[in-house]
Amino acid sequence: MSLFRSVRIFSAVELALFAGLLVVWLGKIDETAEFVLGLSHGIGVIVLCLLIYAGCLRKVFPWPLLAAAVLLGPVGSTVGIEMVKRRQLA
Repeated sequence: MSLFRSVRIFSAVELALFAGLLVVWLGKIDETAEFVLGLSHGIGVIVLCLLIYAGCLRKVFPWPLLAAAVLLGPVGSTVGIEMVKRRQLA
């Protein structure tokens, strides 16, 4: 599996994890679930940024994608990766 595809999948999974965290946090469902999802999301965002950084060094991703991931988290990285994918197909 290519680095591009791996990071694309990881970004989508991280986005789903973030959405789950928002639901649990806003709904005040369970403190333990909130802690586990929050910790998983925090570690996931760090790993995602490191993977995108490695991809930028290898010229798989453009540098603005790293900025989107750092500033906007998994939402920015997922949207950015999909934009890169569409540009590659065009």
